[in-house]
Amino acid sequence: MHARDEVRPQDAAARRTSVSSPAVNTLTPSHELLSLQGKAGNAGVAQMLSEGGHSWAGRAADPAPAVQRAAVQRSKLAYGNISFTNVSLKYPESQGKATRILALLSANTKVKTFLADRTCQITLEKRTTETPANVVDKGTEGVFVTLASYYLENYDIGYIVGMLCHEFGMHPMAQKAPNMKQEEESFRGMPYPVPGLEGKDVPEGFASMNSDTAKQADHVLGVIPGSPRYIVYRDVTLEMADLLLRDVHNKADGARKQDVTDLIDCFLMDVASIAATNDDRTRGMPMPGNGEGETIRKDIAAVYNAYKARLSQDLPLERQPIKPLFPPEKTPEAVKADFSTLLMRIAKGKLWAWSIDNSK
Repeated sequence: MHARDEVRPQDAAARRTSVSSPAVNTLTPSHELLSLQGKAGNAGVAQMLSEGGHSWAGRAADPAPAVQRAAVQRSKLAYGNISFTNVSLKYPESQGKATRILALLSANTKVKTFLADRTCQITLEKRTTETPANVVDKGTEGVFVTLASYYLENYDIGYIVGMLCHEFGMHPMAQKAPNMKQEEESFRGMPYPVPGLEGKDVPEGFASMNSDTAKQADHVLGVIPGSPRYIVYRDVTLEMADLLLRDVHNKADGARKQDVTDLIDCFLMDVASIAATNDDRTRGMPMPGNGEGETIRKDIAAVYNAYKARLSQDLPLERQPIKPLFPPEKTPEAVKADFSTLLMRIAKGKLWAWSIDNSK
């Protein structure tokens, strides 16, 4: 979920980002109050930042609260049954990203099958102490996605859809998969060797991850290679890679081969950081007082490269075209840079959220 850092001014009006085709429909405004749910996360990161981790003197702060618990639905940017409820149409950048995200989600057959004829509403929220996104499946009422505004504003398309692949594939899509509960039982509560750390000298005998001791059990269940939840997450991500490469071949506005690389990097950093830390990812953060950070980042890099080798080896013939676009081997220094980039972008998110439009 990390990318190279870029300077992004608060006034994004000067940016010229193309809106990808096909066009979406702008629907009439409504005043429905959405009930949003978010699982607490990144609390340690937010605390570090509030204690002086970064200074942004001279930049105007957004008057909205640091965590906006509810976003008012004003206008829609829609593609079929998937829509953004409150994205700003004032700036080409936010409109262009939102349009492309809708097109990609709508084209992903696994997401389409999961949604069926239900609606999916994506609402931007100014959040920095919670996860960058969450998905809530309300059955016949539809599926509700909450997306942090800083993530939309500061990450490129590959990382944004990669993070959404996690939210859909790791959670509600996996929950709805046939026989998931029964097939997953054999993986619950079992210490599973972490790929890439097989030779690590630890008191327990081998480096392991365990859903019973993890911060979030389904995260660990979703990164055990061969487990049913991992397969759902992996497959929705690989289909998204196919779609990103298709856009490149079709010369879609803004499409780049780098999008595919970013998506795969997002997936690999996600599974590696979960597996290497038993889903306690703050252990790898370059934060004051984190004495084990350097060791953990070395572990994450080794695990990343092991998952990458496995993913590359298991690619079916029809997906071989994405193999040359896999990211390079990850180093501990690159892991640190990824975490540092995330911290800086969270800090930016505390100040403004120009991609949100809750005006009437």
